[in-house]
Amino acid sequence: MHDKDRLIVLVVEPSARNRALICECLAQLPEIELLGASTGSEALQMFRQHSPSLVLLDVAQPDTQGISIARAIRETEQNTQHLGLSRWTPIIFLSAVTDEDVLAQGILAGGDDFLYKPVSEVVLLAKVRAMLRIVAMQEELHDAHRKLREISFLDSLTGIPNRRHFDETLSTEWKRCIRLESPLSIVIGDVDFFKQFNDIYGHQAGDSCLRAIASSLNESLFRVEDMVARYGGEEFAAILPGTDACGALSVARRMLRSARELRIPHEKGIGGHVSCSFGIATARPNADQPAFDLLHSADANLYAAKRAGRNQIGLPKQFDHAL
Repeated sequence: MHDKDRLIVLVVEPSARNRALICECLAQLPEIELLGASTGSEALQMFRQHSPSLVLLDVAQPDTQGISIARAIRETEQNTQHLGLSRWTPIIFLSAVTDEDVLAQGILAGGDDFLYKPVSEVVLLAKVRAMLRIVAMQEELHDAHRKLREISFLDSLTGIPNRRHFDETLSTEWKRCIRLESPLSIVIGDVDFFKQFNDIYGHQAGDSCLRAIASSLNESLFRVEDMVARYGGEEFAAILPGTDACGALSVARRMLRSARELRIPHEKGIGGHVSCSFGIATARPNADQPAFDLLHSADANLYAAKRAGRNQIGLPKQFDHAL
């Protein structure tokens, strides 16, 4: 096992003696962990398995050229993107031959620097430190990108996913349920008489109400794959992949109950407290039907619940007999 706080440096050197000398020199850097490979194939296997932060790569390898290994490393990085970002691992070539053409080929293949043998200990340590500083800056940029992406998917008021995240998740789950031939359900909820709540208690109290409702609805979901989002204003929507109408009704009932159990006072509300109305819809997704149709059905059932008196669940008529 590797220490997560230490950076992995992969040394690819066919000579066991030279590899040991390089590792002995680099061992002076306490923040790194060293791995050694003697062939190109071994190096690529280690790269894919351990994701090193830096590669020291001898140009001459017994089974392939170091330049080919560099190309393979860059291809691997391109194929393992995460959140739209590619990894970039610095590659320092080691060469016993001072050939400018080889240097140019190495840089074009994806290398970042060249060191000629015999390598000065001072220069080697300086180059490695410099590359690892760049790696640290790259990681900071990736962290910032990840945080910005997370923020862009969260509703700033309630802290649950926003409409954008909901739309993307619905599209993804719709396609997945088509492949799996499984049902998909949606529950849409709306805070009853919310405009009146804001008028009576003010917008600050309204914001606190929405945060409490969002938290209670989120806690009503028991499965990791289920998601509830703020759909807009005082409206919330949940995506329940692999859930049939009966399962969706169970979730909606928990949501209905959890909102009421908050017992937020509302003099114009039902029974003097804040409540929510819900509409559910279920379908077996297919490629000829857009996901929006399911959303539209859930929305229609929500408004049916509101017309019927609020604080209740609007059900799809085709499932009445099954519920």
